[in-house]
Amino acid sequence: MDAFDAYKVYIALKAHFSSNYDYRKYGGKTNTKMDAFLKRKDRYFFAKVGRKYGKETEDYFIANFVASPKGWIGEFSDENYLEWKKRTQSLTYNFQSEMEYATDLVEDFNELFDCKNGQHPLLLKQYLSKRISLETMVILDSVLGFIGQFDRDIDEEFVWPEKKKVIEKYKLLLTFDSVKCKLILRSMVQEKHDVRSS
Repeated sequence: MDAFDAYKVYIALKAHFSSNYDYRKYGGKTNTKMDAFLKRKDRYFFAKVGRKYGKETEDYFIANFVASPKGWIGEFSDENYLEWKKRTQSLTYNFQSEMEYATDLVEDFNELFDCKNGQHPLLLKQYLSKRISLETMVILDSVLGFIGQFDRDIDEEFVWPEKKKVIEKYKLLLTFDSVKCKLILRSMVQEKHDVRSS
């Protein structure tokens, strides 16, 4: 992939993470002009990424926008990409492991989502402390739709709105087996209920 093509992917994903633009819906197309690209001092960066990652350039940028949603290329790295790749290649396994960890913290599954006195719920605290991944948050919201509840119940207006935006934007890009994840979750909640009942 040449430098300009890599730049176009970057611009489209930057628009996806920072505006109402939907990268998947528009197939990554924007009206990016070569003139704008030629004026940039960081053209070499896009040449390097395009050359190194080729067809994986889109994944490289998605991984880095997930790590740095504002899209500062100074924060983009191969490490972000490798970490993301590791997480997404073991998506279902990680989801199951992280949910087992989370459900062990509570008596009742619903406690993960309780916002006491407008405070962050336990699930969000675990995500902020990196014990729950962004992918698990995306899957959980896709399956349960907790974002609306958090919007209503969380009082602060800085951390949650920023994290919510990343979850919603990433949800449009992340591919996963929702049926399998629902079954994992249902079985986990049922098992916890059965243990408590006995």
